[in-house]
Amino acid sequence: MAQDKLIGKLSDDAVMSCSRLPALFGWSSFSTPNDELRKSCDAWDRQQSDGPPPAWEYSEPASWGNYMENEILRQTSKRLGLEINVDIEERVEHETLALQGSIDGILQGDGRVLEHNPAAGIYIAGEGSIVLSGPGIAEAKLTSAYPLPEPAGYRGPAQVQGLMMCTGYTWSAIGTLYRGTELRIYVAGQDDALQEKISQDVIDFAARMSIYRRDGVVDWYPALSPNDAATTYTKSEGDLPPISLNQDNSDLVMDLIAAREAISAATALKNALQTRLMDVMGAHEKAIAVDEMGTAFAEIKWGMTAARKEAYHQAQPAKRAKTISVREV
Repeated sequence: MAQDKLIGKLSDDAVMSCSRLPALFGWSSFSTPNDELRKSCDAWDRQQSDGPPPAWEYSEPASWGNYMENEILRQTSKRLGLEINVDIEERVEHETLALQGSIDGILQGDGRVLEHNPAAGIYIAGEGSIVLSGPGIAEAKLTSAYPLPEPAGYRGPAQVQGLMMCTGYTWSAIGTLYRGTELRIYVAGQDDALQEKISQDVIDFAARMSIYRRDGVVDWYPALSPNDAATTYTKSEGDLPPISLNQDNSDLVMDLIAAREAISAATALKNALQTRLMDVMGAHEKAIAVDEMGTAFAEIKWGMTAARKEAYHQAQPAKRAKTISVREV
């Protein structure tokens, strides 16, 4: 049976860890490859100056994940019918890659063939079967998302594949508690394609860190979004002369101008079409669009805004909404 444990950080932020792999791949909506590179550079700087670790930022979802971790692991091991060890106080490290990680739990495989069984909340990658041979990685996840037939890429798969690479284990189980009401256990073997991607991306990340340690210069990744670029290049040097763009980059500017004009034209057309449709609907709140065969293909709604009441002011009456919604059916 799983015993309670204290959740502590075991990995070194100056080195890529398995839990950070989804962000390194650009799969995370919370962190980008540049965020991860900055995090490791900052950790390296602190280590060289014996500076304190960064202040811990409170996150209620993450805290609940820590509180529930042991129970999720317990229920995962119980449903699989396997013993589990959660008393793991050391990080694991890859023999040749600059990759490390911390393990939530280790399941003790009994050589049994486990079948895909959604009715029991057990999902095998590829919907087949897997032999639970030797120890396996156990990972606990808590999410407010709705249940999925396979785990989201950023919610465990890359992490456990990295942990398997670090330990030599051949299988893993991700116990995911959805919305506090449904536990799904995703069991998978080694994914050669994903492990190859992990190897290549970790090698690239380590090379960028080597440049920073040697030269103090950050070799940034290409930005994933305008926000990523703004948070990556946070300062400008006003005394630098304007750069002369080559033909390829000048084409980017022309494409950007064209895209901006296309958006403006599309917005104007959208507003004109919506206005005409509102005229057609008049006082009606709903409409059904049908094709030439009389088959409905869209439902249109033009509702009311909610009445509003502000302190010390008379309630504002509900009004027709300024937009309509169109849903394909």
